[in-house]
Amino acid sequence: MVLFRDTIEVETKNGMSFVDITDQVVKLVYDCKIEEGICNIFLPGTTAGLMVNENDRMLIEDFKRFFRTIDEKKLYSHPSNAFSHLRANLLRAEVTIPVSNRKLLLGKWQSIFVWEFDVEPRKRELIISVVGD
Repeated sequence: MVLFRDTIEVETKNGMSFVDITDQVVKLVYDCKIEEGICNIFLPGTTAGLMVNENDRMLIEDFKRFFRTIDEKKLYSHPSNAFSHLRANLLRAEVTIPVSNRKLLLGKWQSIFVWEFDVEPRKRELIISVVGD
C-alpha cells in the first residue's frame, strides 16, 4: 500500500462561482503512478464545497438558481456571510473516487467542481490523497 499526497490551488471569484478541477486531478492521479486504489479530494474551508456532477451550461445555471434560494439579503445571526456557509454546507468538504489503471473511475458525464460562495475571491488549496498499489 502506497500513499501519495499533493495539493492543487484554485483561484475563485467572489460571490457564487465554480471551477472545474477534473483535469488537474486526473493528471495528478496519473502522474502519481498508483495503479489501483482511491483518490480523496479534501477542501479545507467553510464557504466553498465540492461537487461531482455534469459540466453542462444549463445545469450549472440550474444549480446557481437553486443556491440562490438561500437569500443573501436575509438577516442572519452570522451577518457577514452566513448564506455562504449555508450554501457550502449543501455540498461536501471531501469526495473519494476509485482509481483503476491510474485513472479516476468517473462516470461518462461526471466532473469535479469547487463551488465558491464567499463574499470575496479566494485561493483555495485542495489536498489530494491517493492510496493504493
